[in-house]
Amino acid sequence: MIRLFKNLKFRLIATLGVVLFILFYGFGHIVIKTLENSYQQALEASLFTVLKDIKHDFHEDPDKEIAFEETKKEFDVPLLYAQIVAYDSMSNIPTIIQRSDDSEEETLNIEPSIIQQIFEHPDEIVFSTMSNTKLTQKKIYIGTMFLAQKEYQMLFLQCAMPYDKHTPQIKEMISTLWIGLSLVLCIILVIAYILISKSLFNVQRVTNTAKAISTQDLHSTIPQTHIAYEIDDLIDTFNTLLNELQHAYAQVKQFGQNASHELKTPLTIIKGEVEVGLRKERTAEEYQHILNNVGKEVNTLHNVIEKILFLSSSTKADLKKHFSEVYLDEVLLDAIQEKNALAEQKNIALRIETLEPQNIQGNATLLKIALSNLIDNAIKYSPKNTTIHIALKPHELLIHDEGMGIKKEDLEHIFEQFYRGDANQTTTEGSGLGLAIVKNIFDLHDCTIVVQSHVGKGTSVLVSF
Repeated sequence: MIRLFKNLKFRLIATLGVVLFILFYGFGHIVIKTLENSYQQALEASLFTVLKDIKHDFHEDPDKEIAFEETKKEFDVPLLYAQIVAYDSMSNIPTIIQRSDDSEEETLNIEPSIIQQIFEHPDEIVFSTMSNTKLTQKKIYIGTMFLAQKEYQMLFLQCAMPYDKHTPQIKEMISTLWIGLSLVLCIILVIAYILISKSLFNVQRVTNTAKAISTQDLHSTIPQTHIAYEIDDLIDTFNTLLNELQHAYAQVKQFGQNASHELKTPLTIIKGEVEVGLRKERTAEEYQHILNNVGKEVNTLHNVIEKILFLSSSTKADLKKHFSEVYLDEVLLDAIQEKNALAEQKNIALRIETLEPQNIQGNATLLKIALSNLIDNAIKYSPKNTTIHIALKPHELLIHDEGMGIKKEDLEHIFEQFYRGDANQTTTEGSGLGLAIVKNIFDLHDCTIVVQSHVGKGTSVLVSF
């Protein structure tokens, strides 16, 4: 039972059924109440007419006995319970003066509250109900009005008719409404069940397709149903997320392969150096040479691991919380000064063509890392006795070197983690993480970076802020 209540189809049908039941039978109740009120108003109108007619005849000849039977025939009333009541204001005791034949010596109720209402509003008719099984099994609807006053007595006229709240017509209407509305409710629920089943079938198909997708099937997508916009929108959202996950999975897989390669090489060298040192006794100079090689490879490992941690742990939201106004021209000058010594070793000139003030919201330390990496790459891949041109203009930074350039097939991969072109792997040292970090930092600052290169002529890096 609990499982049934957790079923979405059951809950939708049950909720719809309850809502429609309330609406339909609320409507039916209003219709029946309207008919009952109409019948009661019609009965009051009949009693009003009869009472006024009898009162008119009484005022024309007060001493003449009222002919209730003639009035009954005149207005075509099947049953008419009528009586004239004399109310003694001294004793407060009502006395029946005259009754209609239909009353069968039974007395109609006249409550003190009715008399009080007539005292307050003598021209009005007060309606009330009573039950008397000797007269009828139905209720009796009574109209009471002031007739005349004789000395210490007040005369009241009462006329009544049998009153059945549910007339045959109303009973028939109730049956019709119950059957009709129940049938309509069942039809609507059946149609709703079919539509909901069809919609949920498409959802289940989407679910089954999603379950069938595995990490080995990276290019699968869920086909659109072309039946419901909401479901197709959900499929589009899921496919977008799936594409991002597939891309991320591919990157992680490639990252793992490249990371394992980059870490394996220095570890192999360290292991080899240690094994060489342990084979036999060596001189202090030989041990020092071995330790220098080991230390160099340890530094390489340290740099690679630091960059891997940076790429994997830094989040855009966390870093942006600590952004402040940064003077980019000052950060660029610091980066140039830091790399000046490295450039002088190869007799490379770092020429500042333009340096205009530029303020942005960001992290100065990260921006310096990115700019230092760009300048460092330009120095690494430039031959001796060349010039690196640097220009900072409003909203853009250009760094152009006269180095070996980058092949067209390598250019689109340069920002991938651990990617290094074939030529770079043999000519320069590096881990393949520098430009990946640069791209991450500039993306964090909502900056775009574009690299253009020609083999043998040099490379230009344009950063737009």
